[in-house]
Amino acid sequence: MKKFRSNCPLARSLDLVGDKWTMLVLRDISVKGTATYKDLAAMPEGIATNTLAERLDKLVRAEMLIKTKSEKNKLVFNYQITEKGKQLLPVLNALSDWSINHLFQK
Repeated sequence: MKKFRSNCPLARSLDLVGDKWTMLVLRDISVKGTATYKDLAAMPEGIATNTLAERLDKLVRAEMLIKTKSEKNKLVFNYQITEKGKQLLPVLNALSDWSINHLFQK
């Protein structure tokens, strides 16, 4: 099990999802239902390929994503959000709503 930097629940959750890219990866996979590495590498925010690979591995190890081989092409992997990952979707939606209300010109 991963060691966390503190016993604070918020700090622990930020250890897993508090970086710049993890929530965007979860966003794209949850919107598409299933995504490939190539799909995710094309996100408009421009994630570096090494960062994407690291985040996907981290989310699979945390059981927030499932990684399976494509039936059409065995060199391609599909990523799908798990129930554990889906439980973060209200947080993503709340952050989006907050951003719309406070970070866009009205």
